[in-house]
Amino acid sequence: MYSRLPGVTILLCATLLSAGCGTAQIKRWSKPGASEAQKQQDLAECDYDASKATVADGRAPRSTDDAVGDGVVRGMEKSDLIKTCMRVRGYRG
Repeated sequence: MYSRLPGVTILLCATLLSAGCGTAQIKRWSKPGASEAQKQQDLAECDYDASKATVADGRAPRSTDDAVGDGVVRGMEKSDLIKTCMRVRGYRG
């Protein structure tokens, strides 16, 4: 039981870090004439679309390392999709 603890801890940390990255993004985007509410709405829509596009394929990872690696890759892909979406909507950041 305790041999899995480090892997679970790493997975939890990776999840929390990726969640933190998403919430921190709102402060760095700017668009002339866009209200804070509009910026939040656009970011939420981009985040939702990026989340749908980066869903796992449903296969169980072979190891904890694979699970963490897959999570990190999906997090990076999601971040890139959010950036692209916000830029298409006219934001800079």
